Amino acid sequence: MTQEKETASVKAAFEKHFGQTPGVVAYSPGRVNLLGEHTDYNGGFVLPMALRGLGVSIALGKGDKPGVIEAYSDTFDQTELRSIEDGREGRWSDYLLGCLKAVADEDVAATGLRVALETTLPMGAGLSSSAALEVASIKAALALFGRTMSSVDVAVKARAVENEFVGMPCGIMDQFASSVGDPGVAMFLNTRTLDYELVETSPDFAFVIIASGVSHQLVDGGEDGYATRVAECQAACKALNVEMLSDLGVGDLDRINGISEPLNRRARHIVNDNKHVLDGVVALRNHDMAFFGKLMVASHLSQKDDYQITVDETDAIVEAALSFGALGARQTGGGWGGSVVALVEKDQVDAFSQRILDRFEKTSILAVT
Repeated sequence: MTQEKETASVKAAFEKHFGQTPGVVAYSPGRVNLLGEHTDYNGGFVLPMALRGLGVSIALGKGDKPGVIEAYSDTFDQTELRSIEDGREGRWSDYLLGCLKAVADEDVAATGLRVALETTLPMGAGLSSSAALEVASIKAALALFGRTMSSVDVAVKARAVENEFVGMPCGIMDQFASSVGDPGVAMFLNTRTLDYELVETSPDFAFVIIASGVSHQLVDGGEDGYATRVAECQAACKALNVEMLSDLGVGDLDRINGISEPLNRRARHIVNDNKHVLDGVVALRNHDMAFFGKLMVASHLSQKDDYQITVDETDAIVEAALSFGALGARQTGGGWGGSVVALVEKDQVDAFSQRILDRFEKTSILAVT
C-alpha cells in the first residue's frame, strides 16, 4: 500500500469513527536494520533502511472535551480514552499520549483531541512500529496546532518520549530512520553526533524481510531483557573506564576480553558491530554485495554468541536462508525474536521466499526492498 493510500484510508477511518473530517493526516515508515544492533544507545554506528509500504498513518482532529484524547486503533479495534494529564499505564496509547504531552500539552488541554490510527507494521516483528507511531504522532500534532520542527528534532523528541515516558531505554536509530530516512535507501548514522548519509544499495539485489513468528517483547524487565543489556553496557563502560563503548575500537579487544563475563561479550559485540557497519558502508559504495552479505552473517553471529539476543527460530531461519542462496542473513531489530533480513539476488527472490515459507510454517514475508 502506498503512503497516499494509507493516509486516505486513515482519513476515511477517522470520518467513519468520529463523524467528522480530520484536521491533519500524517504517515511514518517502519524500518529494517541492515547492520549495527544495539550499537545506537552505545553512541555507535547503525545502518537502517526506512521501509516502503510498511508504516503507521494517523489522523487528528480537535475534540469537544478539553484535555480528553479519544484514540481509535484499527490494530486493536478499540477506542481508548486518555487524559492529557495521565501517566504511563502500559497501554498502546501510552506512545501517543507521551508524544502529545511532549509537543501539544497545552493545546490538547484546551481543545481535546480525536485520533484514528492505522498500521501496516506487524507488532513484535522488530520493524519499529512504536517509533513510527511516535514520529507520526509528533508530526501530526505539530501540523494540527500550526508548529514546525525539523525531522532530526522530531526524532530526538520521539526518542525522549520512549525513554522517559514509555520507559524503554532505546537508542535513537528507530526514530531517526522513521523521521529522516528515505524509504528503500540505507542510512549510515552516527548515533553520537547524529551525522548521517544516505547510501544506495545495489539494484540487482533485494533485502527480504522474514517474520520469524516469534514476537519480541522489549519492555519486559526480565533478566534477558533490553534494559538488562543497557545496564550491562554501562557496567562495561565503567570496567573499561570509558564514557561510551563507541569510544573503543577493534584495537581494544584484548583489553575488552580481560573484563568479567558477560560484560566482555557485550562490549565485544558493540565494537565488532560498529566495525561491521563501517565496512558495510564501504561495501555498498563499492557495490560489493557479496562482502556485505558476509558482514550480515558476522553481525548475526555476534548477536547470537556475544550479545545473546537471538532465539532458536531466528538462528534456524538465518542458517536456512544461507543454504537457500542468500548472500547474507541476520536477525534484525531489538532481539529475542522478531524478523530476519536476508540479502538475495532479485531474480531469486520469489523462489527463495517460497522455500523459506515451505520450511518454516510460522514465517511470513513482510517486505522485499
